[in-house]
Amino acid sequence: MRKLLKPKWLFLFFWGIVVLASIVILPNITTFVNEQTTMPQNQRTTAKYQQQWGHGLADTRSLTLVFSNPNGKLTKSQHRQITKVLAKLNRKADTYGLVQLRTATGMTNDRQLLRSNDGSTELALAAVQTSRADLPIIANQLNNAIAADGLTTSVTSSDLVYQQHVLRQGRALLVVYLIGTVITLMILGLIFKSLLVPLLNLGCQAVTLITTVSFITNSHLVWHWPLTASALGLAGLVSLLLTPILTWSFMRAYWRSAADETPEAVGLKILTTHYRQWGLTIIPLMLITLIAHWTAFITLASAWTIAVALMITLLAVPTLNDAFVGWLGDSLFWPGTNAWQPRSHNLWGQLSRFSHWQPALGLVASALLIVPGILGANQQFADDNLRPWQQAQLTNAELGQQLVQAHFGTGATGPITITLQGTQNLTHQRALQTIDQLTRQLTAVPNVNRVISVTRPTGQPIASFYVNNQLSAINIDLAGKQTSVAQLQRTLASDQKTLKQAATNKHTKSVDQLSDRINDLADLNDQLNGQLQTVDKLLTPSADNTQPTEQTDAEQLHRALRKLDRLTSRTTTALDHVVSAQTAVATEAGHVDQHVHHVTQSLKQTTTPFKTLLASLAATHSYLESLADSEVGRSFYLPANAATNQAYQNSLFTNVSSDSNMTQLTVLLKTAPGDQASRQTLRQLEAVTHASLLATPLKASKITTTGITAQQQARHQLVSQHALKWTVGVAGILVIALWLGLRSFLLSALLTSGLAALAISSWGWTQLIMTQWQHAGLLSSAVFLSSLVILALHWLTVTLMAVDRQNWFHNFDAQRLQTHFYACGQLVWPVTLLECGYLLPLWLTAAPNLKGLALMSLIGIGLSNLIVPATLPGLIRWTVSFPRWSQLLKRRSA
Repeated sequence: MRKLLKPKWLFLFFWGIVVLASIVILPNITTFVNEQTTMPQNQRTTAKYQQQWGHGLADTRSLTLVFSNPNGKLTKSQHRQITKVLAKLNRKADTYGLVQLRTATGMTNDRQLLRSNDGSTELALAAVQTSRADLPIIANQLNNAIAADGLTTSVTSSDLVYQQHVLRQGRALLVVYLIGTVITLMILGLIFKSLLVPLLNLGCQAVTLITTVSFITNSHLVWHWPLTASALGLAGLVSLLLTPILTWSFMRAYWRSAADETPEAVGLKILTTHYRQWGLTIIPLMLITLIAHWTAFITLASAWTIAVALMITLLAVPTLNDAFVGWLGDSLFWPGTNAWQPRSHNLWGQLSRFSHWQPALGLVASALLIVPGILGANQQFADDNLRPWQQAQLTNAELGQQLVQAHFGTGATGPITITLQGTQNLTHQRALQTIDQLTRQLTAVPNVNRVISVTRPTGQPIASFYVNNQLSAINIDLAGKQTSVAQLQRTLASDQKTLKQAATNKHTKSVDQLSDRINDLADLNDQLNGQLQTVDKLLTPSADNTQPTEQTDAEQLHRALRKLDRLTSRTTTALDHVVSAQTAVATEAGHVDQHVHHVTQSLKQTTTPFKTLLASLAATHSYLESLADSEVGRSFYLPANAATNQAYQNSLFTNVSSDSNMTQLTVLLKTAPGDQASRQTLRQLEAVTHASLLATPLKASKITTTGITAQQQARHQLVSQHALKWTVGVAGILVIALWLGLRSFLLSALLTSGLAALAISSWGWTQLIMTQWQHAGLLSSAVFLSSLVILALHWLTVTLMAVDRQNWFHNFDAQRLQTHFYACGQLVWPVTLLECGYLLPLWLTAAPNLKGLALMSLIGIGLSNLIVPATLPGLIRWTVSFPRWSQLLKRRSA
């Protein structure tokens, strides 16, 4: 029982229980990693706005369905085929979780938005209700459902491409884990000429990796600490990378121990020395990464995973190695008997000798390696540039993304969305005018391809909704009215003339009637005279005639008198008519003359206003034409018949929230979302938006900018605002920790400054190689931060081995310093080989982030291995006895 209480068994029992407990509580890693494969963004803000937007799109994810004809324009039969496929998909909406499907044959505006200008590509927008983990599954099902003969089809979205990149990067990282583990096992086997040491290290790696992953995943699930998939992968890499280094250090100390001591005593002694030595290297890094947990930058806030990996590795590896040493004893190095023998000469020794001989030249040589990288370093980074890793092996989502970029513009895959949230309805006249003015100003910003808003649903203005167009219609109508008024004036003039003529004719007709009556009276008078003569003849006897009979004469006379009487009556009647006609003619002549006079005067008065009206209409017409050509003519004005305009009604549905208090403006750029030009354009868009809404009804609106470019711009702003604080904080913690361990503030400051220069220079060289030479696009910020952890670990390991807690400033011995650096050279190269065992396979992967991580780490490791021996001995010598200029001049003259 007492044997079981020995440290070697206690350590084995403890870590055995820890590993078993870690395995028991370990969640499903595949599902967990899939849940983390989302683009770093403020998910709470996105979900909040989705909930407020309405239209039943809360908790949905957008997917773009792409149909393209590789041989040219889509034919009519292909259009029908696409319509049939989408209709079938819509009928099975519940199967795929489809909440909304916008097609080119649906709303009026979508016909222009979802069809390319060259006519070869058509899109459909699907809103799917699913989780991030199930998004690839739904996308694959949709891709199978929309497959059509003769067409290239794909399902894509920025989130889907990013998720596929992260998953492929994770698979590549697992392969690197396996290859790197095999390489480090071979290196340890060659160093110690042993088969057991690599196997024991493999056990330590399994313990640290399982425990680290379990602790991180459960901490995230329980306490909701910030976490990204890259941080989880980096924690595993740090654990696997540090484990063989600690194993090599422990086994090397055991190999050099005295042979007369028991393995258990030697192991405990080495364990004490080990924690004192490696604690100074690892504990400052643990403190720094833990403090970073409270930052708003999610990539940096996820650094707590590194602290967990460092802590578990530091606790597990030395104790397990101590247990293995006490357990196996001398058989540890089976089947070999001798470990790797040190050489008498190495590069470190030569460089340290050169630095001691000419410190200034050593500093100059180091500056030639460091300064170009520092000058080339900048803050250009992206969480994921969304570029395909290999053009010949595109995923379905990457293919769709390229098709959209090729046919709809480079910025179509990641538009910028500007959301305006007001306190009242945004569809009234003044709000719409403000939104349209903002749309017009945003369109004028350089690098902007198109702006889609509620007033411009296709990126182009609706002509009938603008003042100049409406004024043109009014001018056309006014010109018609002006013509009508002129015609009316001519008609009045003609009527006036006709009136005069009509009045004269009527008077002439009355006079003619009077003349006829007088003529009739004259005829009656002639007849009366003739009848009187006849009567007179009847009364006067003739000499020729015989004496008439009394009866005959009386009858004739009687007839003649009766006729005379009738003639007299008619004459009297005719005279009465003549008198009446004469009186009527005279009266009518007076009335007509008076009426014509009044009408003529009235027409004269009417003609003058008509002339004034025509002049006024001409001036109004000219004014409206000038107004249409002015700035006012370009203003938006909602007409009364807007409810009948289908394009505007569709725009209200797609660009305004269900409560009408929120609207969005979608800005499509000419450059890719991750480009630096896109971020510069975003800053201009934000400035224009804030300036445009001042002194408008929407001045109190809340402005929110979303999209890939906005997310990356937010991270750049965080870096710009807090980079100095983070740098000072990290440097302060490191200086204080090293000062407490080394008892020298100057040396601590030198080591910290060297690490900062090394990290910046390595970042600059990496950007030069990856971005400008290999055209891999912008690197992720995780590349810099991950490489910084590995560089800091290597730098502190190398420099602290070189310093070795010796007070060189007070007890300087040049010969002992050179001998010490020769010995350090034997310790640096095994550490470097073990690190390269993981970094070189990482460099051979296709993932740009992994390549950047490996390249920056390898560059930094190489530079540190050259700079430390080339500068540190000379700086120590100058610190002890700095040369004066007179002594330098004497040496040169001699």
